[in-house]
Order: sequence, then structure tokens, then C-alpha cells
Amino acid sequence: MLTRETLTRQAFDAVVTSIVDRGLKPGDALPSTSELTEQFGISRPVVREALSALQACGFVDIRNGRNPVVGKLDGRLIEMFMVRALQAQQHPMTRLMEVRAPLEIQAARLAAERADEESIGRIDASNARMAQTLHNKHEYPTHDTAFHVEIAKATNNQALIWMIASIRTELMTVMFAVRAFREANGLVGQEQDQHGEIARAIHDRNPAAAAAAMDAHLKTSLDLIQQVQNSTLMHTAALWPAPAEPAAG
Repeated sequence: MLTRETLTRQAFDAVVTSIVDRGLKPGDALPSTSELTEQFGISRPVVREALSALQACGFVDIRNGRNPVVGKLDGRLIEMFMVRALQAQQHPMTRLMEVRAPLEIQAARLAAERADEESIGRIDASNARMAQTLHNKHEYPTHDTAFHVEIAKATNNQALIWMIASIRTELMTVMFAVRAFREANGLVGQEQDQHGEIARAIHDRNPAAAAAAMDAHLKTSLDLIQQVQNSTLMHTAALWPAPAEPAAG
């Protein structure tokens, strides 16, 4: 037996399928509520619920007195899902890097192949801002994140841009933690040398070198993240030692 919730979900899925199958673009008109009611053979309230859910997800845009239109694409849903998926796991910083590495290595390779002069200029400028703020523990991680986003933008692949941007919030948390670890262990500066290698390879339009430089940078970052996590676990164990085993006999 179909429940109202099931009917709403079916109408939701049917509209999404129609948008994809018809190749509709943002701003293209969809059938009216009355037309969708007749098309799906369901009640007007159910169609309205489905359209409201579609609007909340960004699939459609509903304006008073007008038929719904296809919504403008953005990465909101990807970001919401990625944040939830990462936070639900143990060792979320490590899991983030496992997701991040293949995306960013490919982005560096594609940026070296496809970046126009304007994109290369933005990457170089972002790298320069990092160099200028290297010893500012608050500003540097922000410019670091922006540098990686600029590389993604230079690929001209919107899906890849959204995927990398979707982990930006979580990435900032990781970068501040790693920065604190670098400062405590005299490692500040190494990251900027690696960023410079990535920027130069993209500037020279050398895809293999760009991918290799990004790979090396992310492997270093993963190693530091694992050290951060291990030190956190050791600190927690020191605060909360395991209970002593009962004496024998």
C-alpha cells in the first residue's frame, strides 16, 4: 500500500528524472502543479509537498504565481552530505585525506592541462599570499584552502570544483590542527615549499609534475595528520588511564 510519504517521494523522483531525461537547464520551466497532478495521477497536496522538497534541495525554484523552474546548480547537497559522512566516522581527519587525495591530484593535473592565463594568475597570486602570511598561524590556513580551491577552479570541471569545495569547511579544521602541530615541532615552511612546487608545475603547464607535487604534498599532510591523531589519543590515554586489573587470587 502506498502511503502519502511514498507518493511524495515518487513524485519527487519523477520530477528529477524528467529534468535529467529532458536535459533541462537552470531556469527552464516545469509543468504547473495542475499538470503534474494530472500527469502523476496524484493529489495536488502531494505534488506541492514534492515540489517543496525539491525546492529545499535546490532542484527547482518556485515563485508566486508562476510555474516552477529548474533551479540553479550548486554544491550545497554535496557539502551537506560530505560533512555528515565524514563526521560520522572514526578518525575523520584521516578519512578526509583519503577522499581529498585523488580529487586534488587529478585537479592539479587537469589545471596544468587546461588553466588559462587568468586562472594561472589567480593560482600564482594565491601562492604569493601564502608566502607573505607563512608565519601567521591564523591567516595562512585560510589562504592555503583558497589556493587549493583556485586549482580546482582552473580545471573548468564544475563537478570536480563542487566536490573539492564541499570538504572546505572540514579541511579548514584539519589545516589549523596541522598548523599547530607544525609550530610545535619546528616544521613551518615545508608546506610552502611544496605549494610552490605545485604552483610552478601548473604555471609551466606540466601535468605530470603538478600531479606528483600534489601527491607528495598530500602524503606529507596525511603523515602529519596521523601524528596529530596519535598524539591526541596518547594525551587522552594519559588523562584517562585504563583501570587497573584486579589482583590475582
